[in-house]
Amino acid sequence: MSPTETQERSPKKPQSGANASAIDFARRVFNEEEAGRTLTGASIPGDTGAPTLDNSLWQLTEVALPPEAVMLALIDAYFDRMQWFILLLYEPTFRQTARVIISQTSWRRQDLSPVMAVLAVAMIGLHSVLPDLKWPGHKLLREYSVDGEKLMHGLTNEIRRNLLDISIDCQLEAVQVCFLVSSYYGFHSSPSIAWTVSGMGVRSAYALHLYTKSAQCDSPVVDEIRSRCWNQAIVADTFASSIYGRPSSIDTGLVALHSLRDMDDLAIDPLLLKNEWISGDGMPTTTAAFFAMKHEIYNIIRHILSRFRRLQLRKETIEADLLAIAEAAQDSEEQLISWRKRVPRLFDFEFWSCGNRLEQFQQQIEGLPQRTKYQAETIILQAATLQLTYDGALIQARRPLLEQKITSSCSRLVVDAIHESLRVATAAALRISRIPVLRFKHHFAESFASLQQFTAGVILCILPTSQPFTTAAHEAKTGIMRIIHASAALGPHNRIAKQTAQLLTELLKVTVEREMSGALRGGLETNLPREISERDVISNVQPVRVDHIGGHSPLSREDFRDNPPISTTPLPSHSRQSPDTPQSTQGNSGPVQTPVEPSEYPSADIFEQLDDTFGAFGELMFNLIPDDQSSAWNWGRTVP
Repeated sequence: MSPTETQERSPKKPQSGANASAIDFARRVFNEEEAGRTLTGASIPGDTGAPTLDNSLWQLTEVALPPEAVMLALIDAYFDRMQWFILLLYEPTFRQTARVIISQTSWRRQDLSPVMAVLAVAMIGLHSVLPDLKWPGHKLLREYSVDGEKLMHGLTNEIRRNLLDISIDCQLEAVQVCFLVSSYYGFHSSPSIAWTVSGMGVRSAYALHLYTKSAQCDSPVVDEIRSRCWNQAIVADTFASSIYGRPSSIDTGLVALHSLRDMDDLAIDPLLLKNEWISGDGMPTTTAAFFAMKHEIYNIIRHILSRFRRLQLRKETIEADLLAIAEAAQDSEEQLISWRKRVPRLFDFEFWSCGNRLEQFQQQIEGLPQRTKYQAETIILQAATLQLTYDGALIQARRPLLEQKITSSCSRLVVDAIHESLRVATAAALRISRIPVLRFKHHFAESFASLQQFTAGVILCILPTSQPFTTAAHEAKTGIMRIIHASAALGPHNRIAKQTAQLLTELLKVTVEREMSGALRGGLETNLPREISERDVISNVQPVRVDHIGGHSPLSREDFRDNPPISTTPLPSHSRQSPDTPQSTQGNSGPVQTPVEPSEYPSADIFEQLDDTFGAFGELMFNLIPDDQSSAWNWGRTVP
């Protein structure tokens, strides 16, 4: 098995005395190896060591374990609908353990952590399939008279009841259970519990020294599981830091990713490898490359968040602060674009979206076995996940500048930087709006997709207010409508999608009112291009493509062609208009559009209006699940 390399390597050993406890220091002075005995088993002075476990039999108290056939169906559902998105388990060994556990009704105390891991997997699987009326397991539930909702409630209660004990045991399963439970609560129940349990998972990962490659680990399977758990710890911690607006829990010196092996449970079906778009020299033969790219971009996001938090901004932001934010945003975007260029074609959603390639691919695999077609679908979902993550990260990098209060006294340099941030964020938001998120329906990742679409929808609400009744504003509103319709189609079981549809509908109403007010206040003739036909509008609502080597196509800049920048400062090379692409021509026979004069370009004072637009909805919009009193889904919290 050849390892799939990642950009950063994990340390083999702790790097300095800062990583050693007082007891570790004492052991080194004592030199246990030379003395031939252990000084102490304590972790800190006063520690009595690991508690002696009562190995008597115990049983579940909050839920009755359903029949084996039901449990196996739920485990199947997990590996179909979760494993491709979050990689914590090694499927073959987990299934072996699960079969032993579910064949019993009582267990020894030492089995507590593995039992909770099986329950957590069943819980995630059940949550994903309960609203899916096409899931064949519903017949099993009826056959055994199992109430799915009651089973879901019982599983979550049983796991919560034992969380502290499995943390004390501190086995690999403790890390897995904490991150699975945190994912469930974060997307579907209680963000406050999710934050706490995610922290427990990180602490357990620390205690198990997962950040290092263990020299004592002789099993490649165990070593791989450790790597998967540590990489997911970085992803989960970064994601939580991003959405809660709080500092990361993992020390910046320990964020190196582990390389992943091309294990058999990640192998791509040989029948798929025969396909012309999947086969080829250098093409992945496993999905390990997807997880490597996913882990890497989260590490980049982590560094981006850390850089913004380190900025020493004044209470009253001055121009130097704004320029520092702009520089950080530009550097962050360059890191993300560099990552984008390394995405394998197999996991490049824009590659699959080009022309009718995806439709042709689905026709080509129509005659293959159902399991093979299902894996093909998950590969497309993985590609879409990377695209959503990338565009979401671009918005994250550009948002800090858009969140600053700008006055009309700001220099042209600052205003140009604001408009560049708005252009990049809007182009990313439009791409997000075009991703067919209904493909995620009944997969665990559907709420993740909805979360990205919500943020994209908020970004798209800026443009009509700042550039009323322009072609770009029309396209932004069209993108918002796509998101609203897609969110509504995901169904009421997805609370994030449901609230996204509700909140964006309300925000769009306010945006349209603001757009009209702004146009009337400034005069339509100063905002509308001189010649816009219906054909122009339609042609401008075509998908913004990102070629599979990572650069944005010229179309991404045409989103703003009605309002070209007035600065002569050159734009980043990746976003410049192709010299072969005419900027003012709409098709071969369409009318030539007259460029907008510099005086028509919206000035900095327009951004003052955005405070009113978002002020009324900010707290409501960014607090999607309102039980968390500390939620930082507030406009303006990215930069402390």
